[in-house]
Amino acid sequence: MHSEHNHKEFRSSSTIVSTRVILVRHAQSTYNAQKRYQGSCNDSVLTEKGRSDAYQTGIALRGNIMDVIYTSPLLRTLETTLEILDGLQERYKRILLPPIDSSPLLKEIDMSAWHGLTYKYVQEHFAEDYRCWKERPHEFQMAQPQSEKQLQKGGVAVAKQYFPVLELYDRARKFWREILPLHIGKTILIVSHSGTIRALIGTAIAMGCEQYHVLQQSNCGISILNFTTLNDQQGQLEAMNLTTHLGEVLPKLKDGKQGLRLLLVPATEKTPHSIQKLAEHLQTVPIDFSLSSDLDNSQQTAKQLLKYHPKAVQLQVLRQDFLQLWQQTLLSERTAMSANDTYSTRPITALVVASFSIIQNMLAQVLGTSLQCLKLLPNTLSVIYYPLKMRTPVLQAMNIAD
Repeated sequence: MHSEHNHKEFRSSSTIVSTRVILVRHAQSTYNAQKRYQGSCNDSVLTEKGRSDAYQTGIALRGNIMDVIYTSPLLRTLETTLEILDGLQERYKRILLPPIDSSPLLKEIDMSAWHGLTYKYVQEHFAEDYRCWKERPHEFQMAQPQSEKQLQKGGVAVAKQYFPVLELYDRARKFWREILPLHIGKTILIVSHSGTIRALIGTAIAMGCEQYHVLQQSNCGISILNFTTLNDQQGQLEAMNLTTHLGEVLPKLKDGKQGLRLLLVPATEKTPHSIQKLAEHLQTVPIDFSLSSDLDNSQQTAKQLLKYHPKAVQLQVLRQDFLQLWQQTLLSERTAMSANDTYSTRPITALVVASFSIIQNMLAQVLGTSLQCLKLLPNTLSVIYYPLKMRTPVLQAMNIAD
């Protein structure tokens, strides 16, 4: 899964004419490195690592011909776009580069009261607000900046409250309404922010804004949506948060390192070479146990994938709905889990091999969307993480390929 092969991941396998949207989060910024909230402020710029990663992202995207690029107007995003274009340059050296348009609708979520504050400071000094932000993002409120306070009678300034996540989703819906009709059947590259991309994906595949934190977005992570021309407001998620082009086997964890991580692989008989490549890709990932069904060929696929993990405990189950039942148990009992010394520095990791329908159903359940909005691909890996101290699971990536 090296970067020179990654362009294969981004090619459409659909025969239906559709509008293809590739979404990329900006590269690491100074505020990212300092673990500070940046929101829609424009105070941070790319780090050296960020510039390098953005360039590698451009290289990974060389297998695509972009018709147009849309970016957020914030500096860290514009810098990322320029580095991506440098990486793409070899592909486009004999033709014109795609036009670039900056849209204010692609700015990051407005978190003005927390701009510049460290994550730790917010957790400690705004504990109740932070809990609402993480557990009920659709109910999270924040006061407008001092300059935007409304004057009541008597000249008394009163802070106006607003809902950052709801406002962000409104912007995302407006962006799709304005942009998609302009580029039917084309390929669009969007370079934006973590929150904004989550809202763009969420509104495209009918995820509620209460699911805002379910989608992980890593710096330079690549996601793909397809919109059919028959209904250009309804998208299908083909890939989410791919980071192998950055040298990562799996996306890095963001919400602590304690909990349970599921590596989901749809069972297959027809492509043993691809399964071997996937096994090699997972060679350095600690895998504690596997779950597979003996009702299909998933048990044999699991054995192939665990070639480099002889100590992993292999478990077989009989019920076809085992993942749904297990999901319900995890969500209801996870708070009772206790982290021991063995897993204090990493999550417990399980390989789950099951039929397409079982895995696709679980992904739809986690995202709170319909099966029609997800395009699960063969010989791929999807990752769900259950942080020990959070109520909701996190989809770290979907359809990682070799």
